[in-house]
Amino acid sequence: MSSSSEPWRLSNAWRSFTAFRAREVTGTHHLVIDGYSVLDRAARHGESIESARFRAGGRSWKLFFYPNGHRDTEDGSVTVLLRLQDNRFLGTADDATATYRVSVLDRDGNPAFSHTTALRRYSIGGTSGIWLNVPVTGEEKKAALMRLREDDKLVVRLDVTVHRCERESGIKWYLRQLLD
Repeated sequence: MSSSSEPWRLSNAWRSFTAFRAREVTGTHHLVIDGYSVLDRAARHGESIESARFRAGGRSWKLFFYPNGHRDTEDGSVTVLLRLQDNRFLGTADDATATYRVSVLDRDGNPAFSHTTALRRYSIGGTSGIWLNVPVTGEEKKAALMRLREDDKLVVRLDVTVHRCERESGIKWYLRQLLD
């Protein structure tokens, strides 16, 4: 845009400003479970396995996988929980606004089942996890899950999209305007 269409750019008041940039940053994490059929039989309703801490969207997260459902869900369902882990015990991290998609991958690495959460706010002191019940209930669907991978391996893909608003220096903002 030319400066003639934006007369405010010509004023001296424009020389002092604060710029913010809002953007979405997506990161991916895979949870690989070898011997899924053993885990499925051994895990009781409400028991979970958890991933290692991973970074996505500039934040630290953990994935909790309940092969037979969380204690507040129907027995036999699969429940996934994403939890914000940034400085969890120090309580110094800002809240995070994010959405995530959970996919169970078939043997070719393509999503066989997929479910996405709505945009939610995660915090250290308040809600730090959002439960997601993957629509895999009943014996027929569990059998279908096992047919996905003949090697008795279950691969869960997690795509986390964090919505961020960052303050930007004036120089960086000017450079971005010139390059756009």
